[in-house]
Amino acid sequence: MKKFPAWDCDKKVCLCGSIQHQHRTFVLNSKYSLYLQKKCMIEQKCGELSAFIAKQKEINYLYYINKSARRIPLHTKLNDEIIKTVAYFDIFEYPLTAEQIHTFLPRSADSPSVVIECADRLVSEGALSKADGYYFLPSVKENYVAQRLSGELRAKKLISVARTVSSFIKLVPFTRAVFITGSLSKNIADDSSDIDFMIVTARDRLWICKTILTVFRKLFLFGNSKYFCTNYYVTENGYSQHHRNLYTAIEVVTTKVLWNEPAFKQFQAENKWTGEFLPNASIHPQQNLLISHSRSWLQKGLENGMRLLPLGWLNRKLMEIHKEHWEGIFQSAGRENQNALFIITPDISSCWPNDRQKPILSQFLQKLSFLGLQ
Repeated sequence: MKKFPAWDCDKKVCLCGSIQHQHRTFVLNSKYSLYLQKKCMIEQKCGELSAFIAKQKEINYLYYINKSARRIPLHTKLNDEIIKTVAYFDIFEYPLTAEQIHTFLPRSADSPSVVIECADRLVSEGALSKADGYYFLPSVKENYVAQRLSGELRAKKLISVARTVSSFIKLVPFTRAVFITGSLSKNIADDSSDIDFMIVTARDRLWICKTILTVFRKLFLFGNSKYFCTNYYVTENGYSQHHRNLYTAIEVVTTKVLWNEPAFKQFQAENKWTGEFLPNASIHPQQNLLISHSRSWLQKGLENGMRLLPLGWLNRKLMEIHKEHWEGIFQSAGRENQNALFIITPDISSCWPNDRQKPILSQFLQKLSFLGLQ
């Protein structure tokens, strides 16, 4: 195996397969890069050279594997975790701040300052890139940061709309809390983003509440769910999440509360398992997002008036109707896949026609394998 004097370390790995070793990885030296390009100019056609350069830009850095190399940061394990964290959010084209890297690290870190030090060292070594305080993989498009900043501006407008909508939702009988999930809970939105609400209902009243809100959306919003996407309902007994993985953990800790802060704290307490994936995450309600804590007199009056009805029987009947409806829609998916597409129980109603958990987690594993970090 040929050595090149321009290298700083003797042992490196080239992700494009030209040179391999069993230790860590690092960024391609500029002199060696020129050497390869000159070699290609001699041995390959112009079209092949262009393809080579494009590929080199896409995988334009190498990772350390040899812990004894001079230029390796001291916190080698932490470096891997930082790159893993940035790589996960790269799937969503979402660059991270240093604070977010610390929050979403899959291991407990001493302090944010240690994470910042290591992240900046990775930037200086070429394993990460940084712009305007945001960290991302070097192969990422340069407009990702600008894309996130514009997305945050759109998110502010949508959150304002969400607060207005939640003021209506809290009037509906048997609603007890309103949360925001999805991309908006991470303060990001694009032109196609909708407002994903998580609605908490009273016990044994979930399907009554869901039916009321569904009928309202069908009749008065003509089925439009952009500002009224209510695919996720739970009762006060259904806070604990069934799917426990990195994807769900991030969704839980980024959930925002719009109404009923005590219920939100209970929701987070029921999902302490997220600490296994995100030990540094600290959840605090944003006070500026909260609407009035108290229940409205209109809601109390409507609930009192409905006590004469057989509400228990009605709730069970509506659940059966919804179950038959969804099983008919997703009949071709098969029973096993149906369990991933929707959940119907007395305490949970969720419907996700486009299941994202499995594809994203699979893509994340592929990315880690590509980076040599699996």
